[in-house]
Amino acid sequence: MTGSLRTHWEYTPTELWEPLATHQKAPPDLFSDLFSTADEFLSPRPTETELEDARNNPGKARQRFLTLKGTDFANESAIVQFLEDAHNVVGDYEIPGFEDLYRRLLQEVLRKFNLRYRLDEPFTLRFLIPGSFSNLYNELQRLTTNNGHLSGLWHDFEEAFDLYARTQSDSNLRVSIAKASNYLEGVASATRGNAGTLGSLCDQLTDWPHDKVKEAVKNLYGFCSDYPGIRHAGNPRNQRRPLDRRDSVSINVSLLALASYLCTGFDEGVMLGAGPGSSSSPQARSSPITAPGKVNGLLKRLLRTIRLSRA
Repeated sequence: MTGSLRTHWEYTPTELWEPLATHQKAPPDLFSDLFSTADEFLSPRPTETELEDARNNPGKARQRFLTLKGTDFANESAIVQFLEDAHNVVGDYEIPGFEDLYRRLLQEVLRKFNLRYRLDEPFTLRFLIPGSFSNLYNELQRLTTNNGHLSGLWHDFEEAFDLYARTQSDSNLRVSIAKASNYLEGVASATRGNAGTLGSLCDQLTDWPHDKVKEAVKNLYGFCSDYPGIRHAGNPRNQRRPLDRRDSVSINVSLLALASYLCTGFDEGVMLGAGPGSSSSPQARSSPITAPGKVNGLLKRLLRTIRLSRA
């Protein structure tokens, strides 16, 4: 997952925990308490012997805690909960400045590594929409990689969007939207196992939360077909204004986001940072569409263009 705590945990010893331990009044049993707090969030959990050693031997506790990996935690959410609980551990010492130091160090980690969280009061890590969209994008790319046809459609969209981001031209914007709609239609066709227009394929799919959501997909696809110069010549009488940069964000992002309704094998748990296989949805447990293929993502350029990334 892009910008996840789990994939950046390896930096926390030098950026967070060791600087915290250098506080002039840091307690000697800091790592014993941190390791004991991490216990319930790890998978597999430490044995009773390991926990007892950590409680009784601060040196062992320090070594054991600082060598934890992001994958030692059950999932991304477990790391979030641990970091919030660690704040309580630090605060319980009632050492002047110690709690503030932990807060500043964690905020700097979030900023430095462009993680998709914000630290709110009273010490709550908020998972923000850029992280969710980034994970959704990566999950679509994972599924697309397994299908040669979809891989080509995905590659066409990324190339077209990259070209628009470089040129900011009206024609390249229309091409990028057309390629995104082609990908959306391709996903629906692959899921149904037969070719067809997106409108008819939407009517065949049954996993909609509400008919209005289905209509939203069909209406957006209808716009792509009716607006002059996107998918077809279109109807100039229905055009209200020329496309602009707002549309590059709203329409392309909407098309990609709606693709999650149309494909099999999509893991909602990954999208929300909870980790693979955490969703109870039957769709998330089904097998992805398989066929040879390979793609190269342009997620950072997309996020930069829509101003969801500082990188």
